Amino acid sequence: MGEAASALGDRLRDPAVAHTVEEIEQVMRGFSLTVEGMSVGCAGVTEWLRAAGHAGPLSGHASVMAERLSHIGKELARLAEAIEKAQKRAS
Repeated sequence: MGEAASALGDRLRDPAVAHTVEEIEQVMRGFSLTVEGMSVGCAGVTEWLRAAGHAGPLSGHASVMAERLSHIGKELARLAEAIEKAQKRAS
């Protein structure tokens, strides 16, 4: 998944590749879902670490990362919504 996101990032960065606003919106929604999934995964890792006796800085760091990823996922969703609204206004 990481390699695919990196390849997509390279493609998006290339000005020679044509994109539509709708494609960009879909990409942002995909990024949002991916990051939200990562947040859930980090929360699961946090719980596993705690259950395995690693409460403290290690599980704390995983917990903080889960929260940050969740926030980023929500911001990406907001960006996708803003792109969608801009596209509708332009139509």
